[in-house]
Amino acid sequence: MESTFTSEEIMHLGQVLDSTFGRTSTANNATASIKTTLRGSVLTVRYKSIVHFASDAAMHEQKKMYDDESVKLCNDFMKKVKKDFKEKAGRALKVKQVSTDDDIEIISAQPHISPKKVAYYTRYCTFNIS
Repeated sequence: MESTFTSEEIMHLGQVLDSTFGRTSTANNATASIKTTLRGSVLTVRYKSIVHFASDAAMHEQKKMYDDESVKLCNDFMKKVKKDFKEKAGRALKVKQVSTDDDIEIISAQPHISPKKVAYYTRYCTFNIS
């Protein structure tokens, strides 16, 4: 899908999506963040958090909780993006989610000491925007 944004709208969208220096990139949570990439009219939202699993057996149960949390935070983020874009650009941002996926990357495990695992939980949500 080709981008249908004016250069001014792209500037507004960039301001809305910016979460770098001088802005809150962790949204009241020092162990999680939301970052975005924009390629043409495809917006990818990446939620990443440091999570703790009590054991292998608890991992499946706890993952559901992280799934629900990440979906909610990504949806809340997109609502704010749409609201802020409308305020800046003077028109609504059309958004259609095309995919979502998650991933768990174990970053710390010491099975000989404890069953506890520390991991990165990442959710990718991809949208077509216009």
